[in-house]
Order: sequence, then structure tokens, then C-alpha cells
Amino acid sequence: MKAWTQFLQLLDQEIGKSAVDQWLRTLKVVKFDAGNLYLDAADSFQMNWFQEYVASFLPKFFLTGSGKPIKIHFTILGEPLIKKKMAPQEETAIFAPDPLEPHATFDDFLLGEEENLSHKILLELLDSTLELGAYNPIYLYGPKGSGKSHLLMATAHALQQQGKKCFYVRTETFTEHVIRAFRSSELQEFRRAYRDIEVLLLDDVHLLSRKTATQEELFHTFNRLHTSGQQIILSAHESPRALEEIEERLISRFEWGITLPVISPTLKIKTRVLEKRCVALSLPLDPLLRQFLLSHFKNLHSLIRALEVLALHCPPNARTMDLEIAKFHLKDLLDQESDQMLTPEKVLKLVANAFGIKTEDILGKAQNKECTLPRQIAMYLFRSHLRLSFLKIGRFFSRDHSTVISSVNRIQKGLEKKEEAIQLPLSEIQRKLN
Repeated sequence: MKAWTQFLQLLDQEIGKSAVDQWLRTLKVVKFDAGNLYLDAADSFQMNWFQEYVASFLPKFFLTGSGKPIKIHFTILGEPLIKKKMAPQEETAIFAPDPLEPHATFDDFLLGEEENLSHKILLELLDSTLELGAYNPIYLYGPKGSGKSHLLMATAHALQQQGKKCFYVRTETFTEHVIRAFRSSELQEFRRAYRDIEVLLLDDVHLLSRKTATQEELFHTFNRLHTSGQQIILSAHESPRALEEIEERLISRFEWGITLPVISPTLKIKTRVLEKRCVALSLPLDPLLRQFLLSHFKNLHSLIRALEVLALHCPPNARTMDLEIAKFHLKDLLDQESDQMLTPEKVLKLVANAFGIKTEDILGKAQNKECTLPRQIAMYLFRSHLRLSFLKIGRFFSRDHSTVISSVNRIQKGLEKKEEAIQLPLSEIQRKLN
């Protein structure tokens, strides 16, 4: 049908060729006549997507030769449509926010000696003299276990206590909500749930990658909330520009407000978190087991999971837990940590691959720029990500520790001056490390 082909070509320009290819060109043309087109969809999600994003173009652009609108008729896998009526309580339930963890409060968020700008900015939202949306959105990024989810939940807890209507949701849940809304034809209920709020807190937006329909709906939700002055708070593993397979129009909106890094907690902070969680879980641990946990679980997320597993298996009124018994109960988690554990060898290989050289070139004696810059970046990462001492790094590279200090300082100064020769490769390497 010529009119349908021309209509799709027009939509390539209006809503993007990738979306048209995915959602519209995959529709099966069953039959057509002068004033009707019969399409077969793969599922109700595809049909509802059409109704939501394409139907408004039909009266103006999908016309017969005499200028009359062509009617669209749908079947799903050859079957006529049967609309399922959903009870009001079901509608509410499927678009509910994710639960907030009781311990995820500002009081329980442990700060180091250095200033934590993310913590400071989020606390400012609690000032009743200030309006929400001064920074909009607030975008937090950092590696897994750095405390991003804790900060989002703490903000939601505190604002809810002030009577604000907050909606905290993980990206996986948001995606499930979008799919359900389309499949059950409950988009209006979905939008009421997500737009009749004062604060949206969306966790782990890097998981939007390759989710076209979810990105589309977030784009419209973001626009509505931002235009209305409602606060948006986002978190991800990477900065907006490092996100992969997410539409540029979304990335640009993520950058509209303020972008804040969240750094991994120091060993001192991890130790304090472990102690507080042990008290909360009534989990008695001797110093040897505590040290074992701190050395084998590198981020707070995995450390807390390990403590919860031990609490589940710890006998009531036990004075302590034996290290070997703890290892038995933690075997699966320890295996996962071993697979994911960052080692000097893994860091070195990532740096070498990023610069297209061999690891032997970095460890060797060559002083040309092709080898010295990767070597300096590798030393910087050993210090910042592996937290090795200058002496240990020097031994690894067969260099004096003073050489390591000057190399680390060189990279830090390059980052402060925003030297692209350092920023670009280091950003890519850090993204892979995270």
C-alpha cells in the first residue's frame, strides 16, 4: 500500500527511523482497501505503542487520494481485540513506587573527612525556605556500592516526613510499569502515578540502555515534571555522556541540572558501616571475621549482602560466628566477588587495550610518550581504584615510590586542567572498571 509506505517515511523524520523500524515496519499488513488498512501486531504492547505515538499523525498525514482519513484496524497475532478491564486497586498496585529501606536515612549515611557535595546538595532540598527544582535534575553517578541508592532513599524518607509526595523507583521497576501500561492499555493510570507527584527519584538510569519504549516514556515524563517544576533526582553508574545506547535527547536533559560524582567509601567508612549494620542485625562478629569481610567484599552493596546472609544463619544468642562456618555460608557470594574482583592485572590490561599497546610495554623501561602516559594512568588507577600504597605500586612497576607519586600527581593535575589526552582515555577506562 503506497500510502502506508509514504506515511512511514514521513514518520522516519517525525519520530525517528529506529523507532519506526522497530515498532511500525514490523507490523504485518493483512489487507487494505481505499479507506481502510488492516494491521496485525505481535502483541498488545506494539498496538498500544502505535495508538500512543502514531495515532495523532493519522488525521493529517494518512489520507486517501481524495483527502479523506484512512482508518486503521488492528488484530493481535490474527485474533480480534479483547480489552481486559482492570479493577481500580489493581491499577494502583502495579504502578506503586519501590519500598524504601528503613535504614537508608541521612542519619545512617556515614561521611568521610572530605566534603561530600552530593550529600550536601540533597540535604539542601530539605530546607523549607527553598523551592524544589533549583537544581533540576540532580544527577548522581558513581560505582556500585558507593551509596547512590542510600542517598536517593534518604532524600525520599526526609521529604515524605515533610509531607512531600515522593516516588522512588528503580529503573527495572519503571521499565516493568511501562510494559504493563502498554499491554493493559492503562497509560493514563501510569501517567497519573508518575506525574501527580512532587519528586521523582529514579535509580540506576544506565539500565535504560537499548530500552526504546522505556526511554520514550521517560522522555515525556521528564518533560512534564520539569516543565511543572517538580524535582527529578537520578542516579547511574556513569556520567550522562558515558551512558551507552540511550537517546541523545534524554542525555541532554540529564545534564540540564547538576551532575555530581559519588566516590567509593574509604576503608574507614566501610568499617563504620559494618559495625552499625552488625548492631542493627544483632550479629556478633569477632575481629578476625570482620577483617575477612572487609578484605573480601569490596563495595558496600556486597558487604551488606554478606552481613544479611550471616545474620540469617547465625544461631540465636550466639557469642560469635566461626570464620570457617561463615565462609561456608558465604561461598556463593565469595565466588561472585572473586569473578568481579578488580586486580592490578585486570587494570593493567584495560589500560593497555585502551592505548593499543601490550602490558609489557607499560611495565617496561621505555620512556616514549606512547608508554609513559599509559604507565602514569595505570599508576593513578592503582592508587585511586585499588587503593594500593605508593610503595606497593612501585614494586609492581619496578619503580621507586617517588616515581609513582610524581606520576599520580601528573594525572591529577591533567584532570584539573581538563587535558583531553588524559580525560578521554581515563574516562573510558573508568567506565569499564565500574
